[in-house]
Amino acid sequence: MRVLFDTNIIIDGAVPERSCHEEALRLLSYADRGRIGGLVAPVSFATCWYVATTHHDVDPRPLFDTVETAFELAPMNRAALREALKAGSEADFEDAYLAGAGAEAGADIVLTRNEQDFAGGPLTPYRPEVLLRMLRQ
Repeated sequence: MRVLFDTNIIIDGAVPERSCHEEALRLLSYADRGRIGGLVAPVSFATCWYVATTHHDVDPRPLFDTVETAFELAPMNRAALREALKAGSEADFEDAYLAGAGAEAGADIVLTRNEQDFAGGPLTPYRPEVLLRMLRQ
């Protein structure tokens, strides 16, 4: 299974005080151990850096080192941009762009805490607790 990790999951993994930190680390570990194929969009690194350093005084580099070696990058290329531009005006553009990048990179699902932001897109959204349950079976 190839899983695109939404930006909020990357932030959860980088910031210990977030309520979903442990869940995110478990899921990141599945990708690190090769149990799932992990994908991340480049913009997620930039957004995580901003949130972690500005709002939480946390250096996300230790997490980035792991993600950079264990995950594939989902390129935010022209095809992903076209997919995002097809989304309706009610769609969140960044999430549509992420989903387009994941789909282009061969993701099967998007792991997110905001399922509604990916509804109707090219990837099926899964919440962390749902994917963890599936992986434990």
